[in-house]
Amino acid sequence: MDCRALNAALTLKLDKMILEPSQSLEVRVGQLFELDEKPDGKAKLRVALFATRADEKDEPLRVLQELDSNVPNQFSPKLYTVASTVPELPDGNYRLEIRLRFGEGEPIAKSTTVRIERGLATRADAAKARAAKIEANLESTKSEPLLSALACSEYQARLVDLANAGEITFDRLNFNAALKTAAEIMDSVEAGQDPFSHRRGDFKKAYHSTVDNTYQPYRVFVPTNYDSSKAYPLVILLHGMGGNEDSYFDGYASGAIKKEAQQRGYILACPKGRDSASMYTGSAEQDVLDVMTEIQRTYRIDSDRVYMSGHSMGGYGTWSVAINHPDIFAAAAPISGGGNILDVPKATRVPMLVVHGDDDRTVPVIRSREMVAAAKKAGAEIKYIEVPGGSHGGVVVPTFKDVFDWFDTHKRSKPLNNVKPEA
Repeated sequence: MDCRALNAALTLKLDKMILEPSQSLEVRVGQLFELDEKPDGKAKLRVALFATRADEKDEPLRVLQELDSNVPNQFSPKLYTVASTVPELPDGNYRLEIRLRFGEGEPIAKSTTVRIERGLATRADAAKARAAKIEANLESTKSEPLLSALACSEYQARLVDLANAGEITFDRLNFNAALKTAAEIMDSVEAGQDPFSHRRGDFKKAYHSTVDNTYQPYRVFVPTNYDSSKAYPLVILLHGMGGNEDSYFDGYASGAIKKEAQQRGYILACPKGRDSASMYTGSAEQDVLDVMTEIQRTYRIDSDRVYMSGHSMGGYGTWSVAINHPDIFAAAAPISGGGNILDVPKATRVPMLVVHGDDDRTVPVIRSREMVAAAKKAGAEIKYIEVPGGSHGGVVVPTFKDVFDWFDTHKRSKPLNNVKPEA
């Protein structure tokens, strides 16, 4: 048997990720694909909890199940379910591991992070109920700022649900702090005050998506000297594959782009993009447009100075969103990306600054070269920076200045009927 093939195929899923002692837990083992060669020998399966930083030599804190009979030698297409009970352990994060061994073969392990926290689900349900009641009371007022703020609290209250569904990584997430934030937002909304009206700097928000009736997060940077009597330029930032709304603000030299935005007086917004591998198509593209609407509703945005930039998958997204909505953006800057050269003529109205390193091992530089050539042939205004020896991610921070220089010198020539911001 090829253990490497089984290791690649094996999957681990839980019916919940946020646990309480004495609670039932279902551990589901499956395979992504059928193996050419079925494993030989009697199967043994162990389900155990470890400290989060345990290594292979550490003993488990608790063994939840240890089975050596009735364990199939193939888990595909059906899942094999192991029923367990959450043990009495202190609140905190743990590593739940399944270890599978056939006969005398090498054991194969898969693990995931779980959290034990007493009463957390009950507190989250109470927060959701309170938010729903406030929303019902607000519906008659149609106060967009308050409803927008309330969406932020509803997202915070649903983090437990998102964690249980495996839709967010929660290793470093403080659920109690999130619920406290949700309560503070709801306190302000009930008092008729928008808690974000005077917020400046870097912070997270969320909005209610009509695509699937979910609450989607996004991150915002507002210059500290923001003055609602003036209109400000806006940059939409699109993260790469595997990233989220935090990527541009916490990564890339610890969010160096915020310093550039502060100095030049730009508002920044980074959508989650619905899925870490969405390529900004379908509902993920709608997320980008919805975040723009939210920002324009809340802040004074110069509708002739709306820009977009993104890295890697975000570079692809920058091309595709600009191609699909060329009348919205004054300019764009895809970095280490690419796209469909046949669609490029649709976006000739959007001046493009394209950045790519010629030593990119993730997205070959030919992807940008092809897009640039197609744009030039179509008569688009385009500037191409190809960085000699530049890697996939290494070209991002050094060209922030070039990106903002490009935006500084471009305005949209044809006005659009955008949402009017509130003062």
